[in-house]
Amino acid sequence: MKVIFNLLNGNWIDPVTRLPNKEFAGEVLKSLKESNEDFILMNIKVAVEDLSQEELDFTMSRVASVLKHSVRIPKDIVCRIDEGNFCIVIHGIDDGTAQKVADRIKDSLDYLLLSYAGKKIKLDCTINIEKIGGGAK
Repeated sequence: MKVIFNLLNGNWIDPVTRLPNKEFAGEVLKSLKESNEDFILMNIKVAVEDLSQEELDFTMSRVASVLKHSVRIPKDIVCRIDEGNFCIVIHGIDDGTAQKVADRIKDSLDYLLLSYAGKKIKLDCTINIEKIGGGAK
């Protein structure tokens, strides 16, 4: 119940992206690793260079939007871990489908055209996939 309370009252919400944050992700991942069910965990690293805090916040909010629209909300969970790191937990897909989802997300982020106050922003993205839960033991 603590997890739900902290999420609903905003304690575990990232203020920039409006996604669940690192603390929420830690609680969820701890539970899922102990589960008998299979889950896919995608760790997404988004790198950008030479951005002010405003530009970075703008960029990360757009990245969050792409991630949310790339998965099955609310079935899949998208969290912001820290500045340029996100994770996605997906249930009910195989390795091949997970790779296709990761490729689609990477393509979407690689081709994302961002501009803030006339400055063009280019992203570099890497995605690592791992199995967690029952099947990963």
